[in-house]
Amino acid sequence: MTPPRSHRWLALVPGLLAALVTLAFAGYLLLTRGEAAEQRASLLEQDLLWQKQAIEQQVAIDRDAVHGLAATLSGSDYRSPIFQARVLSLLQTSPEIVGLSVQDRAGHIEWHATQASWALPYRGEPGWGEVWVSHGQPRIIYAVQTPDRRRLLIMVLALDRLLQQQVPWWIAQRYQITLYSADNTPLASKFQRQLDPAGVIGHIALNEPPVGLTLKAEVYQTPTNPVTETLPWIVFALALAMLASTWALGRMMRVREEAEARLRSETALRTAMEDSLVTGLRAMDKHGRVLYVNRAFCEMIGYSAEELIGQHPPMPYWPPEELERCEAVFDAILAGRLDRNGFSTRFMRRNGERFDVHVYASKLIDGNGQHIGWMGSMYDVTELRREREALQASHERFVTVMNGLDAAVAVSDAQSGELLMSNQQFDRSFGLPDWRGRCCVVPFVPRRAEPPVDAEWYDGFRQHWYQIKGRQSVWVDGTAVWLEIATDITALKGATERERRQNEALQQTARLISMGEMASSLAHELNQPLGAIASYASGCRNILAAPTPNLTQLDQAIDKMGEQAKRAGQIIRGIREFVQRRAPHRKRCDIGTLLDTVLGLLGHEIVRRGVDVSIAQAGELPPLYADAVMLEQVIFNLIKNALEAMDATPTEQRQLAITLARNDGNLRVAIGDRGTGIAPEQLEQLFKPFFTTKDSGMGMGLNICRSIIEHHHGRLWAEANPGGGCRFIFTVPFAEETEAHEP
Repeated sequence: MTPPRSHRWLALVPGLLAALVTLAFAGYLLLTRGEAAEQRASLLEQDLLWQKQAIEQQVAIDRDAVHGLAATLSGSDYRSPIFQARVLSLLQTSPEIVGLSVQDRAGHIEWHATQASWALPYRGEPGWGEVWVSHGQPRIIYAVQTPDRRRLLIMVLALDRLLQQQVPWWIAQRYQITLYSADNTPLASKFQRQLDPAGVIGHIALNEPPVGLTLKAEVYQTPTNPVTETLPWIVFALALAMLASTWALGRMMRVREEAEARLRSETALRTAMEDSLVTGLRAMDKHGRVLYVNRAFCEMIGYSAEELIGQHPPMPYWPPEELERCEAVFDAILAGRLDRNGFSTRFMRRNGERFDVHVYASKLIDGNGQHIGWMGSMYDVTELRREREALQASHERFVTVMNGLDAAVAVSDAQSGELLMSNQQFDRSFGLPDWRGRCCVVPFVPRRAEPPVDAEWYDGFRQHWYQIKGRQSVWVDGTAVWLEIATDITALKGATERERRQNEALQQTARLISMGEMASSLAHELNQPLGAIASYASGCRNILAAPTPNLTQLDQAIDKMGEQAKRAGQIIRGIREFVQRRAPHRKRCDIGTLLDTVLGLLGHEIVRRGVDVSIAQAGELPPLYADAVMLEQVIFNLIKNALEAMDATPTEQRQLAITLARNDGNLRVAIGDRGTGIAPEQLEQLFKPFFTTKDSGMGMGLNICRSIIEHHHGRLWAEANPGGGCRFIFTVPFAEETEAHEP
């Protein structure tokens, strides 16, 4: 019976509405070129409507097919070949039907399709049953009453297969499609790629089957592509295609309502589905003659279906240089030597271009269950092979770079410590053989996630020092790993130690040179106490020579002699400590005492040069925590340099100003002279090794002074002295700020 014209138009309404919405969206894109997110959301809505229609139409087709089978079933004629052929055709064209059985009203199974995997007793009423999940597979039952009203024809529909069959490749490449039950439980999904972390999600309820199913689509991450400029035209073409598809589906539904055209409509639908695949399909008889090829296969090789059907080997798409390999694959398929992993070979397009394919083969079974030939599916793997080769080349380049490094690099599992990768330098440094297999590594130093590890480690076995840099990372399979780089710094450590010893030797040399220059001053200082001792000794002799010695005067003279001897001993002891080579020894000391000691050592030079020395102190100053001998050396060098800088200055203008002040938690000492001064460009060079402004200087004095001050966590610099000359300033911390570190 032909449906009314109004019903035919109603069948087109969903498609027309979808096309209108899509056209409106395309016009919006042309006018506004809005945000990509809005475009994607609108396209998602249209695709969901299309997908809903496709699923509902397929469910309706399956439901109508079962009704048709039930209508032709009377008595026990379900064992007849005609009924069996229709059942087999239905199961082949509708893979989502996994169960088909005939039951009485009490639920006893009288017959079930042997090609199906499900036959469950059903005691409900005709119509749709509840959705249930068995072994992770969602199923639903549809029951149809036979004409004699004593039996039920039961169809078991697999919802996961329905989703896999009805979601086309172009939908699966855009979205993850998930089917949810009425209680919002996920039943089945179809996906290909990772989801966009900020993806758009769409929901739509299915009207068929009427059990409250919901279709959900999650958008995949899509890279920005210049082709989006042509998106409106693509959407417009999609709208026309949807309109044509809706018209074709409506026409097919009208034709399928007539029982005599059902098989032809189902065959057309299967052909349309095969033509929509991107996989090339080829059917052959037992002798290798081509029976059928789909559109994707024709597009793959560039020949039409009319040119290919009926062909025998050798095929026109076999390259001459690959003829033997293609014949070997062809003969293996005809002989039934099928490989589950398929066959790899190479085909030739009509224009002569070669491309790699992977062929899977299986038996071709007709409607009567007879083996009539072979079915093959072809996948173009040219780009995949190129990507693998490029990945392999990239890996080889990466390994070459890693093995060319002087540093030892290793990647180990963060949990188990298993060594996942290491370069040749790591294996050589720590004696790992090439055949070691799986092994674990011990961390060089304690690991921490933040901040990254940067430490030194000593290999006591090989007596090498390493600079270790490590950080936590993520491996290719997503597991947490540790990347550690060990750089051999043994030579650098040795150079640093040699530099330290040379610096100490230079400081010792500077002290000895300073002592040589102080020789005359020391002679003058020692002559005074020694001359006094000689005078007191002569006086004691005179007192003892008197008839009645004055013992009181004798006692006083002896005390004076002792004081002068102590003074001479202090002078000698101070000089010996000054030139003695030893490790720094910090202790509490007073800047006034240090300054008095240095001025005492240089007193003869000050008097000889006629220099006026002034000391200014701002209030009471706390004690220092420092090496007194080292600070004396700094003060000695700075004052001695200031005295020598005033050799060309008139005697009446020779002034040495020493200022002591407190600057926050530091002592600030300034030593200024009235010499010729220093050029601005030479101020910073003064502290470089071997730079000197003297004719006979070594250029190490000021460099050693700065090293000593920086060792005490202070600063030393030079600047122009207001009124003429130069001024050297240094700062060192007071005792109260470093007292906690005192040993």
